[in-house]
Amino acid sequence: MSASEKALSAVKMVFTYQERMDAIAASIASVSERLERLADSHANLRDRVSRIEGAIDGYNMAQSAQKRLPKD
Repeated sequence: MSASEKALSAVKMVFTYQERMDAIAASIASVSERLERLADSHANLRDRVSRIEGAIDGYNMAQSAQKRLPKD
């Protein structure tokens, strides 16, 4: 293999690695976006569960308050 063939092979390899790195960067960006959406969904779910728990606690407190009232 001549020096020019080796140089051409090296240039091809560099371009191939660059394409792979670009694909990896795009993949990482996609994963980052999906992780951000997952975090937002988790926060929304946490808030919804907290509201449901609050409603249940309020209902339970109202029920226990009615039981303690004297019947006249």
